[in-house]
Amino acid sequence: MLNRIKNMIIQDTDNLTSYLLVGLGFFISTSVAGTNFIFLLLILIFMFERRYKERFNKIKNNPFTYIVLAFLLLHLLGCLWSDNLPMSIEVLHRVKKFLYIPFLMMFVKKEHVIYYLQAFVAGMMLSEILTYLVWLEIIPKFMYATDEMPAPLMIHTYYTPYIAMADFLLIYFLLYKKHKTNVQKIITSFFTLTMLLNLFITGGRAGQIGFFVLFLVLILFYFRGRLFKGMIIFGVISSILLSIVYETIPLFKDRADKAVYEVTHFVPGKQKTSLGIRMALNKNYFQVFLENPLFGVGTGDYLDAYKEINEKSLYPTPVTHPHNMYMLILVQFGVLGMLLFLSIFIYQIYYGIKVKDDLQVLRIAFSLFFLVIMMVNWYLYTFNTLFLFIYFSAILYYQYDEKVKILD
Repeated sequence: MLNRIKNMIIQDTDNLTSYLLVGLGFFISTSVAGTNFIFLLLILIFMFERRYKERFNKIKNNPFTYIVLAFLLLHLLGCLWSDNLPMSIEVLHRVKKFLYIPFLMMFVKKEHVIYYLQAFVAGMMLSEILTYLVWLEIIPKFMYATDEMPAPLMIHTYYTPYIAMADFLLIYFLLYKKHKTNVQKIITSFFTLTMLLNLFITGGRAGQIGFFVLFLVLILFYFRGRLFKGMIIFGVISSILLSIVYETIPLFKDRADKAVYEVTHFVPGKQKTSLGIRMALNKNYFQVFLENPLFGVGTGDYLDAYKEINEKSLYPTPVTHPHNMYMLILVQFGVLGMLLFLSIFIYQIYYGIKVKDDLQVLRIAFSLFFLVIMMVNWYLYTFNTLFLFIYFSAILYYQYDEKVKILD
């Protein structure tokens, strides 16, 4: 009798923590406070249920766990050859959140995967609706919303990767989810189109480029075995979409024209625009890397090292991070650190190729998506996009003991 009661309590706790993951999927795109509150609840449950061995057994054989821990250890070791201790501590404070990946994996339930994905999409639907209300001037601007960038719940450079991922999931549901009613198809199709428009009225180029990466992988998987047909369909749809948004959305046209102009008119000492400054930053940071190619300058010295190079550079900029995750890792930890960093994504793609289940296309697309968008920002050091990475990494790269059927 006691064992039966114990098993019922364990099952109820497992369901509770899994449903908290569902809530987390909703809140990572809508509320920082809600996100932190759910993490607090999960930590408290983990402490008070005292099922440590059972929880750890769910992740101890997962290679991804040890790659994440090695990445954290790299940052700790990097403090040894870093002179700027306060900056090193700040960086450690950012990357310690990677521990949430194996932590969340302890609570993942195979049968709830579809709920995790749908909760994330639901949160983005709310965020999208608020963005449209601001854009149409139905409600006043609040929080991060501006006249040019109307997304209120996060700044546009973080918002567009979220909206790109949500729109990708909606297309994924349309193409793969079984037992859809006509009402479900209509609602999903409607929000697919509105999110696509939302992506291009909010101005973040990383998310826009990332969407086409996600879409390409999805189309190629859908037409698996008919690669040429898939490429043609992707090319036609993408060309039509880009032509429409270029001709109808002034913000997109203006930013696209500026990007082309900045690249073709990059003049030493005269980089004044966003893209021009980023190009100069990366050029200067690359010089920092060349002076410290093997081990880098350490966890916290990248700004100090950049300042020295910047003072004598033909491409002076404000002293800031390189807006490029790869360049930042190269400068901090050199080539050896970069190899460890890339192993995160190499494993994700390897696991995506190896495990042929309903999540396969999501695994490969998500990893390639981050590999692309990290070229223009330090997305694994910033709260919003780091939690996007944490949440989907926990869901997609948890080691399932059998083929996942989430779309029946």
